Amino acid sequence: MASGVRVVVVGGGVAGLAAGAFAARAGARVTVLERTSEPGGRARTREDHGFLFNMGPHALYLRGAAMACLRELGIDPPGGSPPTDGGLGMRGDQLHALPGGFVSLLTTGLLSLSEKLELARLMARLPKLDTSGEKATSLEAYLQREVRHAGVRSIVEALVRVTTYAHAPREISAGDALDQMRLGLGAGVRYLDGGWETMIGSLADSAKSAGAEIRSGVRVTQVEHDTAARGVRLDGGELVPADAVILALGPDEASALVDGGENPVLAKAAADCMPVRAACLDVGLARLPAPQRSFALGIDRATYFSVHSASAKLAPEGAALVQVARYLAPSESPSREELESQFDAILDRMQPGWRAHLVTRRLMRDLVVVHDLPRAERGGLRGRTPGDVAGISNLWLAGDWIGPEGMLVDGSFASARAAANSAAGARRLGVAA
Repeated sequence: MASGVRVVVVGGGVAGLAAGAFAARAGARVTVLERTSEPGGRARTREDHGFLFNMGPHALYLRGAAMACLRELGIDPPGGSPPTDGGLGMRGDQLHALPGGFVSLLTTGLLSLSEKLELARLMARLPKLDTSGEKATSLEAYLQREVRHAGVRSIVEALVRVTTYAHAPREISAGDALDQMRLGLGAGVRYLDGGWETMIGSLADSAKSAGAEIRSGVRVTQVEHDTAARGVRLDGGELVPADAVILALGPDEASALVDGGENPVLAKAAADCMPVRAACLDVGLARLPAPQRSFALGIDRATYFSVHSASAKLAPEGAALVQVARYLAPSESPSREELESQFDAILDRMQPGWRAHLVTRRLMRDLVVVHDLPRAERGGLRGRTPGDVAGISNLWLAGDWIGPEGMLVDGSFASARAAANSAAGARRLGVAA
């Protein structure tokens, strides 16, 4: 175990707090620096009239890297898992049973008999499907080759959208998309009581109890380095010396802190990223008009509806927190008016009479869900930016765009643990003031 190695983590979101906790537990002297007044980043939760709104629909995959890392840190966030059956598929103006089990597959109007048989065979193969040879194949190309019926392809694409948040079948790696779909349909997910703020608080507590210092409201202006990272410079001129630096930031922010944004490795990494984006409407209702309709996926449109408060404590007693989302294609930028109209129509279909119970609503037009899509042209996840920065030793990266393991928040945790373990093992350096 390293002793006395000084590690500075820039960024107090999920990846930064996790990296701080792991590095401190490994014996490093850790300082986490967060630009805003409180840690959390995109995992912050906002309270509005007693409703707890995350930044879009958030879920922890029960067998993903995030849960494994949290449990390694002694954290098991409370919450509940949504049911795997009883969901609906939205096609046109019609609602149908979403195939989630034997009965719903038999009864759904989404598929013909031959399509049902093909989907059943595909789902039976999925748990043991070897996807290793499909990392450089796009989902669209894979489905055209392997799935005969267009109706089955549309169901698989909808399931990939909900498990990856990505609406990019021509770009996303088929192997990674199918792996993620298998992860979601297997052990499932957990919605967190109190929102993701609960997890953020636990991560911060874990880091501090291991000896890490968390400083909020501190803006880092640059990473000081020669052939190795030597520390970070703060707004106002203060130098925070370090033997290792972890940048737990988005690609543009990380690039901007090294060589004024001119570092060729980080500038290229930032330019190469293709963000996964979504639009989301959060709605707080005093009462849910149709409690039995708690989940739906768009089949012919890239949309999503879920009552997260049906599984987790996110709303006042008897009330409901509803999230409606649209997964955005890489080139899409719908107007506020278009989104409002589409989301209201989904609410009308799923919860007739909802307007009479409306307490609060919030529209987010363009959320960055993940900073980099695992694209087939780059070999999927294995083509993401590595966690070390070539040419600068002891400078590490963490976040949902880093490393070959895990999508969504799983990627943030996996890269944070890897960066922390490497940073904590760094050797002491002499740092000039």
